[in-house]
Amino acid sequence: MANILRVTTPPTGYENNVRNNTQNQPDKMQIQNPVDPNRVVRPDNRSDANSQSGAQLSASYDSNFGAFVQLLRDTPELSDTMSKLMFGGMANLVEAGIGADTAEDISTFFQLLKMTDAELVEFLKNQLSGSVRFQGPFFALMREALNNAPTVEQRAAILAFLKRYSDMSSGKHLMENMKDLLSDIKKYMFHEQRELLDQLTQGLGHKGPQDTAQNTARLQQDIIPFLAKYIAQTRNMGSLRDLVAQLTYNAARYENGDLDQLISDFKNLLKFPSFQKTFEGMDEEQLRELLMRMNFDKAAGKCAWADKFLSIVESGIRGDAGLENRQVFENVVNALLLNESVYMPVLHLMLPIELNGQLMFSEMWIDPDEDGSASADPKERTSKLLIKFDIKDVGFFDLLMVYEKENISMRLFYPEHLSTFESDIKKGMGEILERNGLNCEYLGVEQAKGSIPVSAVFPKIFERKNSVNVTI
Repeated sequence: MANILRVTTPPTGYENNVRNNTQNQPDKMQIQNPVDPNRVVRPDNRSDANSQSGAQLSASYDSNFGAFVQLLRDTPELSDTMSKLMFGGMANLVEAGIGADTAEDISTFFQLLKMTDAELVEFLKNQLSGSVRFQGPFFALMREALNNAPTVEQRAAILAFLKRYSDMSSGKHLMENMKDLLSDIKKYMFHEQRELLDQLTQGLGHKGPQDTAQNTARLQQDIIPFLAKYIAQTRNMGSLRDLVAQLTYNAARYENGDLDQLISDFKNLLKFPSFQKTFEGMDEEQLRELLMRMNFDKAAGKCAWADKFLSIVESGIRGDAGLENRQVFENVVNALLLNESVYMPVLHLMLPIELNGQLMFSEMWIDPDEDGSASADPKERTSKLLIKFDIKDVGFFDLLMVYEKENISMRLFYPEHLSTFESDIKKGMGEILERNGLNCEYLGVEQAKGSIPVSAVFPKIFERKNSVNVTI
């Protein structure tokens, strides 16, 4: 048949006869309206929210919290890293020829982890008490006074008192920080001035709250003015000035922890009628005697195994264990700092132990008031716990617990190779609860499909509830 319509198959690449003359529009060079969160400005053609590049350049008003959430997602789990170190990693470092001091610290660290069932209970109590700085009958009354404060002024005065107490209890730690900073500062100084600084810092130390005033006077009148004069003369505006700025910050906190000022703050608090009613029968001299007897190292949870562990981590970060292992120790530090962030609304504990010859590493996250009732009676609050524990040659477990009105609900997630023992595991857990007089409302045991994220158990992390307000 004749091809009347002259229909032909077009060559490849020319199927679409409609030409789209889309041209790339050049970026506008006009000055855009500045972003000012304090007032409303006229909208323009800003593309901050319309493109990926614009989103990266746009102002992020929650950047600190956003960085925390990003780290929470990207930072390797502490339990995974620590399990590898404890179950063979540290032993391999010793065999590879790590320094003698670090090898001795590793040996001592594992010796300190050995404990019995009774010692484990005491170890856990010490960890819990060390994780909460404001504890004991005195601070229980202080919480009561804070919750019942009728005015903003009284609440502010109580919080200022607590901040000063926090700085006072950290006095020894702050002094150690300042000594380390002074040692680093000397490395950037000429020989003659370095010797003068040695003379000024000789005898600087903190044995108790009674030393704060004397040390503060030496820092403010001698050491810091000497360093400021040296910077002005040498015009060293680099690392030296940064170190001096850190020294000044630590010195300010150290000064704020003065015992006499703390007693004066308490005396002023007693002028509020409701506060005086709560602390009836207690005066400033009794508080002074109480503080002078207090062991702040013990109250802060300082213990031998933690000191040895930190010494090992410090050696690893310096590269003593080899540059290839440095990242492992950095991951440990990042995970520890992340769980101590002001945005983390739950309590975190780390429990490395060797129980009856079996190595185990465990982490606990505890929310003592999950429903936010703020009740003074612990029995009226709902507590939620997430426990992760890795047992050598056994596997990794997740345990989720909710304690409410003296009833416990539990779910245990076990490793895949233990699936044939599921009924035995459930029976054993039930017997443990019954033996300890705990009423179990629900007990679930199932195979794990992966490690449970902390944020999935405690969604208030993303809601920014119970976190410390650090807004300036």
